[in-house]
Amino acid sequence: MPSQLVQKLKDKYGVEVHYQKLSEESYMALEIMNFPSGYYYDIIKATLKQLDVMLCKFSKVLVLRLDLRLEQYSKNNKVVSQFINSIQKKIKHTYGEFAYIWVREQNKADQQHYHIAYFFNGHKIMHPSKVISLIEAGWFKASAGGTLYIPEHCFYQLFINQPNFYDNFKEAVYRLSYLAKCYSKRRVSQSVKNYSSSRLEYMEGS
Repeated sequence: MPSQLVQKLKDKYGVEVHYQKLSEESYMALEIMNFPSGYYYDIIKATLKQLDVMLCKFSKVLVLRLDLRLEQYSKNNKVVSQFINSIQKKIKHTYGEFAYIWVREQNKADQQHYHIAYFFNGHKIMHPSKVISLIEAGWFKASAGGTLYIPEHCFYQLFINQPNFYDNFKEAVYRLSYLAKCYSKRRVSQSVKNYSSSRLEYMEGS
C-alpha cells in the first residue's frame, strides 16, 4: 500500500508507467507522475542510473529531496554549480561517496528555482537532519541569501535486504519523477542546461 502522501500525490498527478531497461531482454515497470506536459526521459534515466549505481555499491541508500530557492534570477546555472562544487568535499569527507541530480525550473516567479535529490550511503547516514543543515548553510552562502525548502517526507531509507525494499523503492522513484516534468522548465538558451547530475558509473562486472 502506498503511503498517505504518495496516495495523495497519485490522486493529484495520476500515474504513468515508465519501463526502465535492465538488460537486452528485460525491463522494470515503474510508476511515475503523469503530467499533461509530459516528462523528460533523459532526466528519469539519469536519476534512476545514479540511484541504481548507489544501490549496487551499498545495500542501504538514503534518498533525500530538497528545493533550492533564489532571491534573484540568473540566466545561467553558475550559482548551483558553485554550490555543488563548494559542498561536495564537505559531504564526501563526512558521508563518503554520494550521487545527486538537480533540475532548473521557473514558473510564475521572476527567478528560477532548483529541485535537487541526493543519494547517500545509508550505512553512514540514517537520518538527514545534519546533512540538511550542511546543505542549507552551503546554499545560503553560494546563492547570497537563497533559501532551502524541505518537502513533506523528504527522505527514504532503501534497504536492499529488507522485505519492503521494492515498495519503498517504487515510492521513492514516484516522488523523484516530479523532477522530470516538462512544465516549468524554460530553456534560457541551448547552452544552458535544465538539469545535471553526478556521473557515477557501474563498477566493472556489476
